[in-house]
Amino acid sequence: MRFAALPDGIITSMGETAMSTDSMNTQQGRQPINRGTVVGCARIIHGVQSPDGDLVPCERLGPGLVEGCVSDGRMRVWWTMAGFSSLLDPGDIQTLGLDARLVVVHKCGKDGQSKLLRHKIVSGVGFRHNWTVELRPGNVIRVQRWDGHAWTFTKNPIFMRITTPAWGAPPDDDDAEALTAAELSLFG
Repeated sequence: MRFAALPDGIITSMGETAMSTDSMNTQQGRQPINRGTVVGCARIIHGVQSPDGDLVPCERLGPGLVEGCVSDGRMRVWWTMAGFSSLLDPGDIQTLGLDARLVVVHKCGKDGQSKLLRHKIVSGVGFRHNWTVELRPGNVIRVQRWDGHAWTFTKNPIFMRITTPAWGAPPDDDDAEALTAAELSLFG
């Protein structure tokens, strides 16, 4: 598979059949790899080097999120299960779908420690963003989008449902997506 660099740091794989409507730079037969794209290891690699020098097998990395493209064309990817970022050639990663989004759920203790509980790759549900959900003490659920915007909800512990807030203004698509991410976090 060959890769081509396009303006604005977008790397595309040539030979893919999928077409994206999100990028003006996408041409027929190329699938973009943008910031926030959910990726996995390509079949040609067996692992990724961690910051401390160890080789972490692909199955222990979990899904990755592209954080950006550096000047030499390599992609910086955050690996959710391994908990570190690495620089990889575009040929070493593959997208997990044009509409794939990642919901990462952490359990926070009373002592302030956070532990990865699970992650879920969702597609076909209309998500436009990747999400981190923190299940905090006191039935508080904090939902954060990967661009930093955040929402706080409470959980009804009896029905295991989110208590819908009284919105000051009519909820918009971002509010609905945050609420859906919070609901998804409750069920493994």
